[in-house]
Amino acid sequence: MKPVINLILKASLVGTLSLSLSVQSVYASPSPISVPVIEVSDSNDDVNGTKAFAIVSKDEQVATLNQIGEYSKTIYNLIKTNNWTEAKNHLSLLKALSDHLKTEKGKTDVNLANLDSSITVLQSTVAAKNHQAMCDANQVSAIADQLAMQLEPKMPLEVAMLDYYGRELEIWAADGNTARLKNVAGKIRETWEALRPSIQSHGGSPQLQKFDDTLIALVETASSPTEYSLLAAPVQGEVNNLRKVFQQ
Repeated sequence: MKPVINLILKASLVGTLSLSLSVQSVYASPSPISVPVIEVSDSNDDVNGTKAFAIVSKDEQVATLNQIGEYSKTIYNLIKTNNWTEAKNHLSLLKALSDHLKTEKGKTDVNLANLDSSITVLQSTVAAKNHQAMCDANQVSAIADQLAMQLEPKMPLEVAMLDYYGRELEIWAADGNTARLKNVAGKIRETWEALRPSIQSHGGSPQLQKFDDTLIALVETASSPTEYSLLAAPVQGEVNNLRKVFQQ
C-alpha cells in the first residue's frame, strides 16, 4: 500500500472503527453479493387483467419506492445499534408503503413481487431480533432503489449499488468473512468502472479522482476485516457526493 494511501487510511478513516466493529457477528445466512436486475414491465395488467402497479401515478410510485429505500436504510442503522423497537416501528411504516403499491385484491405486480418477498424476510428476522436483518434490510433498499431508478432514471443505478456494497463491506467486516469482503471489493470495482463514464460526462472530475485514486485503491488493497471496516463508512459517504453530481 502506498505511503500516501496509508496516511489517508489512518487520518480519514480511523474515526469509523469503533462503530464498524460494534456490529454483532450473528448472521444466520449469507447475503446476496449482487442484486438481480429487475425489468420493469410496460404492461399495467396482471395475468387476470387487473390493473397493477399503475393504480397510482408514476411520480407517486417513485416517491413511495424512494421512501421504502430510505426506511430500509434507517432500519439497517437501527439494527446496528440494537434498537429493535424503532426498527420494528420503521418496518411497519415501510410495510404500509409497500401495501400501498398493491391492488385492492391483494395481487402484486410482477415488478413488486421480489420487493414484497424481501420485505417478508425482513419482517421475520426483525421479529427474531436476528442481525441477519441487516443483510435483509440492505437487500430491500437495493431492490427499492432499483425499481425507482428504472421508473425514473435521473441517475445511474450503479450509484445505488455502490451504496449497497458499502453496507456489504460493513456487514462482512463485522462477520470477519474475508472471502466475502474480497468478493464485494471486486463488485465495487466492477460497478465503479460501469459508472465512470457517466460521472465524467456530468463534470464530476473531483469525485472521479477521490473515489478512484483513494477509496477504490484502499478497498482493493485491504487484506483484513479491520481494514475493510474502516472503509465502509467512507465509501457510503462518498456515494452521497456521487449522487450530487447527477442532482446539479
